[in-house]
Amino acid sequence: KNINFIEMDLLELTSLNQRFDLIECSGVLHHMNDPNKGLANLLDVLEPKGFIKLGLYSKYARKEILKARELIKKKDIKPNLDDIRSFRNDVLNGDINNLSKITNWSDFYSTSMCRDLCFHSHEKCYSLIEIKNILDEHNLEFLGFTLSKEIKDKYQKVNKDIQSLKDLSLWDKFEELHPNSFREMYQFWSRKSVK
Repeated sequence: KNINFIEMDLLELTSLNQRFDLIECSGVLHHMNDPNKGLANLLDVLEPKGFIKLGLYSKYARKEILKARELIKKKDIKPNLDDIRSFRNDVLNGDINNLSKITNWSDFYSTSMCRDLCFHSHEKCYSLIEIKNILDEHNLEFLGFTLSKEIKDKYQKVNKDIQSLKDLSLWDKFEELHPNSFREMYQFWSRKSVK
């Protein structure tokens, strides 16, 4: 088959009257008002034996960011240049307690990246149990993560069975102990269940 790359609103995908063998959707669904609807639209155009790669943010990895967002909302700090700079200075000077770990994110040091990191208007983070439930709801089979060999090896020291690599409940327990395992985001492959 020919390979086609199409850029459009994913809520309008069915208007293409086309189906795809492979879909990659990374860093998109968690910014939607209704991520579940976005996923359903992607699955509507996925071939029955097609593969889908998803990228979603982790609650564990972004714990500090979520705390920062709560504080920003509570203090009504605006996403403008002056307020972002003031917020960063307050964190760096220790005037805002409990947020020092957010300085470990390189995005914190650029105004535009800090806006995206801490002031994003709509972003949902997930646990692996929530992702498991979403996949079950859509009758999707989890095939595995795209991750570093270091993380995979660390996981398999505890979970030696090769089938455990597809067990999101075990991965959730692992991530709770190693919250930076999916620091960038969960990147994983799935397909419509063939069971």
